[in-house]
Amino acid sequence: MENLYLKKAEQNLPEIKEKVIKPYAMTNAMSKGDGILIDLGNHYVGYFSFNLDYVDVYIDAPVRLYVKFGENAREIGDDFSAYEEGLCMSWLQEEIINIDFPGEYKMPRRYAARYIYIKVVASPKKLVLSDFSFKAVSSADEDRLRACDISDEELKKIDSVAVNTLKNCMHRIFEDGPKRDRRLWTGDLRLEALTNYYTFNNLSLVRRCLYLFAASDTNDKGFIPGFVYENPKFVSGNWFLVDYALLFVASACDYYNHTGDKETFNELYPAIESQMEAAHRALGTDGIMSVPKGCDVFIDWCRGLEKTTSLHGVYLYTLKLFVNVLENIGHGDRDVYAERYNAALECAVSILYNEEKKAFVNSSDNYQYSVHSLVWMILGGAVREDEARAMLADVLNSPDSVKPFTPYMHHYVVEAMVSLSMNENAKAYIKNYWGDMISLGADTFYEVYVPGDPDFSPYKDRMINSMCHAWSCTPAYFIRKYFN
Repeated sequence: MENLYLKKAEQNLPEIKEKVIKPYAMTNAMSKGDGILIDLGNHYVGYFSFNLDYVDVYIDAPVRLYVKFGENAREIGDDFSAYEEGLCMSWLQEEIINIDFPGEYKMPRRYAARYIYIKVVASPKKLVLSDFSFKAVSSADEDRLRACDISDEELKKIDSVAVNTLKNCMHRIFEDGPKRDRRLWTGDLRLEALTNYYTFNNLSLVRRCLYLFAASDTNDKGFIPGFVYENPKFVSGNWFLVDYALLFVASACDYYNHTGDKETFNELYPAIESQMEAAHRALGTDGIMSVPKGCDVFIDWCRGLEKTTSLHGVYLYTLKLFVNVLENIGHGDRDVYAERYNAALECAVSILYNEEKKAFVNSSDNYQYSVHSLVWMILGGAVREDEARAMLADVLNSPDSVKPFTPYMHHYVVEAMVSLSMNENAKAYIKNYWGDMISLGADTFYEVYVPGDPDFSPYKDRMINSMCHAWSCTPAYFIRKYFN
């Protein structure tokens, strides 16, 4: 039976734009052991080609080259043979290629890079490499990029890097990272789509991604997977994250709020409703969100992070968005979900909030004090605005609180600030966190960045970290929507 959601997804397949980069590099004669470093001038995603020729005597055996692609200069200097394997090392961008004849050579794989290093491993004669070309690809149409009219030069630079991050993650889908993990994740989709609305405004790409998740297989609890593959064919993922399933609903609500496209929202409604019903079934006897067997929850990469309060906050946040959309379109289910929101809100305040400590510190989270819990409770509407500002300042400044590790969670800290009309605090937060990456030379924003611990990796070795990652692009969203 034909999957109508998958058919809709294919109807929204975006056009891939191409831009040819011609980097300058010295073209001296080279022999075995010689190397050359090429700087593309910025981070791009695409395909590399070059010309190989002999100098005086025709090359009478294959030339063997080592080619390494680095998202930043440090990656070029890394010794990949020392990689401590967490994720598969084949994601590390290096190749040994053998070229039989002089002429143009087009490398068939797609790479994410600013720097390219080529070393002659073996050659019977001297050779010269020239005509370097990098065909950058993206479904972001730079001609449609909206201007960012802001006088703050630091924020303007951060916006530029954020836009470059988004552009390099926009392909057939919103990719997680163009170097590694080139699949579609629900959590990343939401943040990319929000930023896309205020930059390239590629609506067909958002629709395609929403339809792909709607087409995916649910688990026995009714949740869609946290990710899907779509190339060369569609395959559902096998990791079911409750918070990500809820954020699929949030993404659909965001899309409606941005476009007013009631037809698409109604087409997606069965998939949206199934996630909300699965979440409702996952409520514990105390009315607090739980994680059913066979499912998981993300929230952030923090070591030892307790997640019950945060997950319940994600549930509240999604319900609030969902109820507002249902009210706007006059949907008959509005009252059902409004009642669920009110019930979940009452449970959050009565069970998860500690009146004595004036904080969301509770037995469900082993009395852990975290930024995450408070931020999601603020976004879920469980804290009065006048109290929330002081509470947020306290948890961010406390030496005892668990702090965010990823740009993903830092996004929601900024979103909480904006929701509390703390725009100046939000600007300072963006400058401090994302601006710090720029001070390290970032052309695109990283998958994970922990100030004071730049080598942190959730995968045991920082060499496998993505230095251009979807969920880190949102400063452009905040700057363009709230600070212009």
